[in-house]
Amino acid sequence: QEDKIIELLIENYIVGTVAAEMPASFEIEALKAQAVCARTYAFRKLLENKKYPRQANLSDDINSCQAYISQKEFNQRHPGYKDLYKKVKEAVRQTRGEIMIYDNQPIDSLYHSTCGGQTESAFSVWGTDVPYLQSVKCRYCKQSRHYESVQVFSVQDFATLLGVNNTQPQVQISKNTPSGRVKKVKINDKELSGEKLRHILGLPSTWCDFKVNARQVQIESRGYGHGLGLCQYGANGMASEGKTYHEILKHYYQDIEFSRLKY
Repeated sequence: QEDKIIELLIENYIVGTVAAEMPASFEIEALKAQAVCARTYAFRKLLENKKYPRQANLSDDINSCQAYISQKEFNQRHPGYKDLYKKVKEAVRQTRGEIMIYDNQPIDSLYHSTCGGQTESAFSVWGTDVPYLQSVKCRYCKQSRHYESVQVFSVQDFATLLGVNNTQPQVQISKNTPSGRVKKVKINDKELSGEKLRHILGLPSTWCDFKVNARQVQIESRGYGHGLGLCQYGANGMASEGKTYHEILKHYYQDIEFSRLKY
């Protein structure tokens, strides 16, 4: 938003990313898992040599990279909670230089808030199989307020947003992914992908069911985010049960190895 470039040591950047991407009140092992995810993601972007505005190496635009906040911003958002920032710094310090690799390359370490009971596979979302991004069961994210949610639209608003006629909308899920998320949905004569529907309606995830009556369309959703990779609330649930950050990461990413960069 400020259209400026700042220069940071990589580990200081990771602190700001973890502080922005995961609640600092989470268990230390969950924060450590997030630190390894954020670092792996950053190194993969650097190796891809992706071009960001003004020739920056990385960006804080979550649509093309990952979030970042400064310590000053963090303190403004969490007045009186300086210990939380120290906890984030400690999680990053304890995992210094550590990344996840598959086939000797940093993985695409995607993560999301809440899977709702099962993560998604890359094949179901992109049509391309990624060996470490497979669908896994997750019984750990029930404490998330996004685990189940309901959105209600008037028939008129629903029809207008989707560009269909506003007589009684006929909603038919034509294809689900193996985990249960919507792959394709037909609304009257219009077919959309689950991701497109989620984007248009601002839904928390593509794992949803529809209840339609004469006045309104009720959409019951599970989870929050794309469902790929690490479930952040799941990571916190696993950490609460005494799992280490390595155990957490190996649950959500298959057949990965850990590598510590020397710097």
